[in-house]
Amino acid sequence: MRRFYFSLVFVSVCTTAAAQKIGIVKGIAFDTLSKQPVASATITLMQRKDSSLVSFTLTDNNGRFELTGIQNGEYRLLITHVNYHNVTQHFKIDDEHKAIDLGNIAMNDRSKVLSEVVVTSEAPPVTLVGDTIQYNAGSFKTSPNANVEDLLKKLPGMKVEKDGTVKAQGEKVQKVLVDGKEFFGNDPKIATKNLPADAIDKVQVYDRLSEQAQLTGFDDGNSEKTINLKLKKDRKKGMFGKINGGDGTDERYQGQFSINSFKGARQMSAIGMGNNTNAEGFSFLDVLNFTGALNHLKNGGDNININITPDDPLAGLLGGNNTGINTTFGGGINYNNIIGTKTDFQSNYFYSRYNPTRISAVERQYFSPANLYEQNSYADNLNNNHRLNFNADYQIDSFHSIKVSPSFSYQKTRNKPLSDYTTWSDDGTKINDGNSNNLSNNEGYNLNTNILFRKKFHKKGRTFSLNLLTNSNASNADGSLQSLTNFYDQSGLFLHRDSINQKNKGESDLIGYNARAVYTEPAFKRFLLEFSLGKSYTKSTASKTTYDYNQNSGKFDLVNSLLTNDFRNSYSYSNGGLRLRKQAKTYNYTAGMSWQQSELEGTIINKNKDSVINKSFTNLLPNARFQYYFSRFRNILINYSTNTNQPSVSQLQPVPDNSNPLYIKLGNPDLRQELIHTVRLNASLVNPYKNRNFFAFFTLQETQNKIVNFDKINSRGVDSVMPVNVNGVYNVNGNISWGFPVRFLKGSIDLSSGFTYYKGKQLTGDATSKVETNKINTVTLGPDVRLDMSPSEKLSLSLSAGLNYSTSEYSIRSTANSKYFNQQYSASIDWQLPNRFFFATDFNYTVTNQYSSNFNAKVPLWNASISKTMLHFNRGEVKFSVHDLLDKNVRISRSTNQNYIEDSRVNSLRRFFLLSFTYNLSKTGLNNAGSGPKFIVH
Repeated sequence: MRRFYFSLVFVSVCTTAAAQKIGIVKGIAFDTLSKQPVASATITLMQRKDSSLVSFTLTDNNGRFELTGIQNGEYRLLITHVNYHNVTQHFKIDDEHKAIDLGNIAMNDRSKVLSEVVVTSEAPPVTLVGDTIQYNAGSFKTSPNANVEDLLKKLPGMKVEKDGTVKAQGEKVQKVLVDGKEFFGNDPKIATKNLPADAIDKVQVYDRLSEQAQLTGFDDGNSEKTINLKLKKDRKKGMFGKINGGDGTDERYQGQFSINSFKGARQMSAIGMGNNTNAEGFSFLDVLNFTGALNHLKNGGDNININITPDDPLAGLLGGNNTGINTTFGGGINYNNIIGTKTDFQSNYFYSRYNPTRISAVERQYFSPANLYEQNSYADNLNNNHRLNFNADYQIDSFHSIKVSPSFSYQKTRNKPLSDYTTWSDDGTKINDGNSNNLSNNEGYNLNTNILFRKKFHKKGRTFSLNLLTNSNASNADGSLQSLTNFYDQSGLFLHRDSINQKNKGESDLIGYNARAVYTEPAFKRFLLEFSLGKSYTKSTASKTTYDYNQNSGKFDLVNSLLTNDFRNSYSYSNGGLRLRKQAKTYNYTAGMSWQQSELEGTIINKNKDSVINKSFTNLLPNARFQYYFSRFRNILINYSTNTNQPSVSQLQPVPDNSNPLYIKLGNPDLRQELIHTVRLNASLVNPYKNRNFFAFFTLQETQNKIVNFDKINSRGVDSVMPVNVNGVYNVNGNISWGFPVRFLKGSIDLSSGFTYYKGKQLTGDATSKVETNKINTVTLGPDVRLDMSPSEKLSLSLSAGLNYSTSEYSIRSTANSKYFNQQYSASIDWQLPNRFFFATDFNYTVTNQYSSNFNAKVPLWNASISKTMLHFNRGEVKFSVHDLLDKNVRISRSTNQNYIEDSRVNSLRRFFLLSFTYNLSKTGLNNAGSGPKFIVH
């Protein structure tokens, strides 16, 4: 805790020091002939000695500008405007000259220059084109063989988190385009991690309107922070990319390649990777895109709930997992082109093979009854995935278009966990112990097709769109379960032994569609009416047959009727809605109401008894939003929405799941749907010229008929879990972040803090059939501070500190109330040394407090590397790196459930050394990285 306070004091000292010994420069730009002020001219302040960027701003409507916080030194001021010739001024800031007034600065209109006169002008590092911030990539020096992610780290107002997430002006970037086209789907990291920095000419940052807003011309507030990477002309034809391979101690290896071939509108790319070093693969957005989930969400689909465990097949695509030892192979190809003059065609294919092995220890403290559960497990799993996507957008004419997006995925998995476990009573008496071996094999496919028809009318704002989404999937599964569990009486004496020796097989399939029509009509001035109708239908079947071992025949031929069933289910809903939108210069708002009628039918065929489920739900779902713009980069948004969440088939299906002998899952055919009310407040204040930003969001959510678990634990320690509905569940969360420059350190500081308050309920029972309601109150708080510095173009440093504090209170057992906190500290250095050597290191220190006695730890993780570029044009790079230099890595975590607190320890990749070589397919040089392109004016 003292370390965290020290970090805050350090930030305070830096902020105070930043206010000392600073200068100011100001002036007025005006037209030489008309004598009128020149508004929106870009003012760029650079170091005179090397033209490195210091700051930038724009002139106001009166042509005035002012730059503050300037340290002592000699500077060059560049004034640029698309309609005027560039102007350069030089000045010096010292102890005697802190305030520099450049007075009136004359600018010459470009249109007055004779056509035969050629003027060579310098492109400014940063310009503002409309609402787009444009960076001249050539003005920011990067190391040879750097990727786009390394370039973005150099740009003012841009941040790259440890996991590769990009933030622009404090806001998360949701999409990265290459020359206006998607690159391997919707995942920004695919482009930033695989494209070379030296291929980029311009980096453009803007808020991209939603497809519906682009169609109607009315901003609906659903814009995405987007980066467009404009390639250099010589990279729009030919091939570029890089290939990397490495070998290390403990049989560690890794390899990766990225090859791109562009020619005009045609873009062809191939990427691949293979490693057993837990290196990052592909990210979550890409997984959603390839499963078709994003298309489902974008076009009015229901909520998609995806829970990914470390052993989940999707985890293989995500990569970058620090738990266990993961062997991953993956790769894909991407092809984009314009077919004819009217069809924009995009396609990609991905394959991944993921083999995680994990050794874990778990300690779980139950509340009612107060049992302690301990488990040690080993898992060796294998997952294979194929994913294929197509997208064709055909512009029929200027008023009509149709977009067809089919996607296909095939998945084959094998999961093989082994575990041993023990349960203790609160007085230390053993209740049970045992072991289990659970094997499962799954194979299945998923096919989605999304068709979107759009029509514009001559009247602005009058539009019609029709969207049809079809989905079908099927899977087959088989598995086996062997377990042995010993049970003991209240004095700890052996009572009896239960054994399970079973095999099972199952099949499931689903087919469905979702259709939605939307018509918009302008009403009055700046008003827009939106009418929508939707229909959805899904039909699914799921069967499971369980066989017990027959000692007489020596085969698994005894059908276990309690664990065997055939479930047939259909779900449909119809909805209609009306919304009114108002678009003004400084604000916009939307208010509306939708009606939804849902029907759920299910038949459970069981040897003992068949049962039928028929449920009908009718809802009125209001929604409203209001957004106000104080200026171009300052706004506030308030949003209210309601939505429903239907119970899943597994939650409704009453057949037990005994894959864990001590944790039996039951279904509940009487479940009702959840109704969720959400209020969200967003505030954004950004000054891109001074690299300052402030963001805040707060969310309040109430859930009616919340689906929670009813845990009933018998005297033998077996937990039978059934989902039930409760009311009175609330969730409040928020985050505040503030970023500002510290010029004397040539860096910036980011302060942030997230918080969550949860008020929930859960039902518990014991062997006496007594049922209790456990009221849960949980508060979490997570302040963070981060300092990024670039003292020189060859040196970058980053320091950060964070605290995660959590407290939970439980009504049925106050002695289980818990308070715990984690501390995280990190530092990283990137340093360009003489003779084309490069040094990089990062150090992370994690402290866990107030966990269970065996789970408190202080974990230092230190990584380092040194590399050297070689060959002609620096195309080659050899690197020597070490992971976990101190050999201390371990992953410890805590999670709180409705009826227990769980601490876990998972094996992690320990120390290894790696020697790797990278070959760049394009020419890269140390001297051309920061030269900055020129442009010619005739």
